[in-house]
Amino acid sequence: MLGKSSEEGEQVNPKEAIGYSAVVVVLCFALAYPGASFIRELIGQKGLALSPVIALVVVWPVAAGLMYAEAWVQSQSWWNSFAKFWFWGLSILLCGVPLVTALTIPVPVGEGWPAGLPTVVASCPIVGLFGFLVVRRRWRERRQDS
Repeated sequence: MLGKSSEEGEQVNPKEAIGYSAVVVVLCFALAYPGASFIRELIGQKGLALSPVIALVVVWPVAAGLMYAEAWVQSQSWWNSFAKFWFWGLSILLCGVPLVTALTIPVPVGEGWPAGLPTVVASCPIVGLFGFLVVRRRWRERRQDS
């Protein structure tokens, strides 16, 4: 599992790897997608790029495979020299892919939208997640106070 130290060495089963990777991929794409949309608008491209969403279908299984193999990789003697490369590679895979695909092969939708609207639409998932986390925390606090 992402971030698990080699001392723990617990192998993640395929079902957990698929679930964890889905969460990680969606969160990283939700963070990178508004930036990709904003950069597209700055350089004068119109519309909301769908290619990062399409690329998610490819990135998710790759991330699941990497997450499944991570415990084994961390248990190897060469892990300490490889760790930085591993985490940079995951970061580029999860956050770089939306940026690169949005700028190179955008597959735009809503090219007639006013300026700024594609970035607002791309930001909605992360804003919704933040709102959900705030509401959930307040609900838990109220439940504990009662």
